[in-house]
Amino acid sequence: MQTRQSKQTYSQIIMAHLMAGKTITNMQAYDEYAITCLAQRISEIRANGVIIQDEMIKQNGKRFKRYWIDQPTPQTVEGV
Repeated sequence: MQTRQSKQTYSQIIMAHLMAGKTITNMQAYDEYAITCLAQRISEIRANGVIIQDEMIKQNGKRFKRYWIDQPTPQTVEGV
């Protein structure tokens, strides 16, 4: 008997992308995942307490936001 895997939500897809240390823009979300409402998904993730950074980018006369999650830097022991 096969079990059916639940389909990931758009928010879960975006969260996995960000947790992998990658940035994402509206065009990336559309090109890679066919997600047309990135800002709404980011808002949902933020409402769940996740801190997502963003910056406004201007490129080729267009303005858009790039989103990312700051990854904690690994702690190193001095002298190692």
